[in-house]
Amino acid sequence: MPVPALLPPRFPIPIAGLLLAVAVWVALQLIGTRMRRDSLARALLMRSRLSLCLTILLASVGWWVATLIGTELLPLPRGGLEVRDGLIVIGLVWTVLRCKGELLRRVDTYSKQVFPNLPERDRLFLFDLADKLIAILVAVIVTLELLRLLGTPTALLATAGGFGAAALGFGAKTIVENALSGISLYINRPFVVGDVIRIPSEELTGTVVQIGWFYTQLRDPERQPVFIPNGLFTTQPVINIARIDNRRIWIDFGVRYEDRPVLEVIINALQHQLAADPAIDHDKTLAVHFVGYGESSLQLRLLCHASDGDMATAWDLQQRLLLQIGRVVEEHGAQMPAPLHSLLKT
Repeated sequence: MPVPALLPPRFPIPIAGLLLAVAVWVALQLIGTRMRRDSLARALLMRSRLSLCLTILLASVGWWVATLIGTELLPLPRGGLEVRDGLIVIGLVWTVLRCKGELLRRVDTYSKQVFPNLPERDRLFLFDLADKLIAILVAVIVTLELLRLLGTPTALLATAGGFGAAALGFGAKTIVENALSGISLYINRPFVVGDVIRIPSEELTGTVVQIGWFYTQLRDPERQPVFIPNGLFTTQPVINIARIDNRRIWIDFGVRYEDRPVLEVIINALQHQLAADPAIDHDKTLAVHFVGYGESSLQLRLLCHASDGDMATAWDLQQRLLLQIGRVVEEHGAQMPAPLHSLLKT
């Protein structure tokens, strides 16, 4: 007398899935432990370990359950493979999103590992671009899978595409304009995350925090968030302050009329000091000139350029030059007169 089967004939499917999931977990663990502890590859392996193993296990169990139910209760043309493939796609999307979250969690550290020879602004730009491309990839995968599961015919897709094009053309012009402008910002790169920009027409200045598909977020000098539609950048000029190569130092000052005999001596002394200052770019315009007769003083102007575009360096140079001007004027027995409006107030 034959012994009745205690288990369904397809029960080995989830067992095989469990064994495969355990094998993948162990393999990823072993590979990850051989990598440097703070490396990007190890972080991505450890981050994707849970989602990949659960995907294998759930896909095998879902496939097994679909085959047990049968085509009478669950009419599936491929005998349950649809359930398996759908769960695999969901698991892959989950894995991609987990890896994306890991990239964004430590952008500075990982960007230095991947692009060690690039400036910080370029590294952040490439990681921001990768974030957007991953989001597009996930959206495309999910859309195609939904269409496949729904069995959408080609004719319906074409009709929907026609209505969608009409809607974009007439009802969503601003959205499309902002989206296309966002893509243009990534291609042309007039600025990247971390740059300080100024929009003269809107009287806005701020640091770029994020470049989205439709809006770009700035942080103004008062640390307030400002959201600007991307379409604005295609119609209005933008000044990228962060890309200034050499910042200009322009200082106007004056001496008393009775100090006119030492005026040339003061000018020559300042020119000599400018020529010896290593923080000044000597390939750019460098001058100290007597520029006119003011209401209460002889007007002079000092002009030079800092050796780089760093704002803090330029401020330090300007402060040092202001102090030097005061010392040179005092050393030659001259004085700077008080402003005329201050005299009138007293």
